[in-house]
Amino acid sequence: MRTAAINEALERTLTRERLGKYLEAAGQDLDAAIGLYEKNTRLSEAFYSPLQCLEICLRNCLSRELSIRYGDEWFRNRSVPLNTGSQQMIFDAIEELQRDRREVLPGKVIAELKFSFWVGLLGPQYDATLWRLCLYKAFLAGGGKPRRAVHSRFNALRRFRNRIAHHEPIFHRDTTATHAEIIEAIGWMCRHTAAWAEQQSRVPDVV
Repeated sequence: MRTAAINEALERTLTRERLGKYLEAAGQDLDAAIGLYEKNTRLSEAFYSPLQCLEICLRNCLSRELSIRYGDEWFRNRSVPLNTGSQQMIFDAIEELQRDRREVLPGKVIAELKFSFWVGLLGPQYDATLWRLCLYKAFLAGGGKPRRAVHSRFNALRRFRNRIAHHEPIFHRDTTATHAEIIEAIGWMCRHTAAWAEQQSRVPDVV
């Protein structure tokens, strides 16, 4: 149980600025605000599992379709119509592996590429190229989805993921709906994986 002394110490170490949203939601009651902060931490922890599954599924499913069309080392294939930004992300990922003296293998490059890279492949700039050539096949488990809807969903979830990664508040959001959107998006790629992710998730117990 938190004492007044602990609350005051947390106010100093976390700072009032950091606690601002929580204090506002709690009517400037410090004890209640820290309670919300604790709830936010538990929520963020619970979302780790479904978000991890979402990200790993997306990168593996997109890479699979790119590999079928362009080969396992598609990230080195110059015929893949990637824009400058995407090419730079691949360069950075390979450079990071080399800097850490790790072997530049397809699986390691794929894992090193950021979530934003994969979500970017679903953007409008690739609609007439990568999407129509192969990437749409990654979402056939959900009956096939329009690129715009897929990109919109994954981009929104990317922003949500980043809020958690940057320790931002999520307690005020409809996290039940967001959790359902994550599971549904996984289901677009694999229904069995979505069922497993939902079973493993602790979000419903925390919300």
